[in-house]
Amino acid sequence: MSYIRDMMKDAPFARLARQLGASLRAQRKQLGLTQIEVAHRAGIGRQKLIQVEQGKPGVALAAYAATMDALDLVPTVKPAEVRIAEYPQLMRLTWNRPGADMIAERDALALYERHWDLVDADQMTAHERSLLQRLVGKYGQGILHV
Repeated sequence: MSYIRDMMKDAPFARLARQLGASLRAQRKQLGLTQIEVAHRAGIGRQKLIQVEQGKPGVALAAYAATMDALDLVPTVKPAEVRIAEYPQLMRLTWNRPGADMIAERDALALYERHWDLVDADQMTAHERSLLQRLVGKYGQGILHV
């Protein structure tokens, strides 16, 4: 096991880099561009573009930015979200949000905490329990405030 942070596959930033790389590759393909064309537009080598599309965390941020610029993309920052339909108890708590597919993670935890009396913990799926545990660890400092 490597102790170098950017070599650890399960680190959150590594997951984000992979997601960004996959999004950039999908956009390139949607535009019908080759790797060589995008690399040329971005002013980077094809091998560097391959690393960007693979989401290698050791690649400089400038390479990701150059690739985004070559694909006419602008970065946006938004809170981490969860898909409501994947979590039955969360769906019960969001009944008053018709048409909402996603909810910010912090808001999801706040709903669980505020309306815990409406949550049927015995009916929670393992997937939902895992989500709640992750949210409590990430935003609640390990404590579910109910």
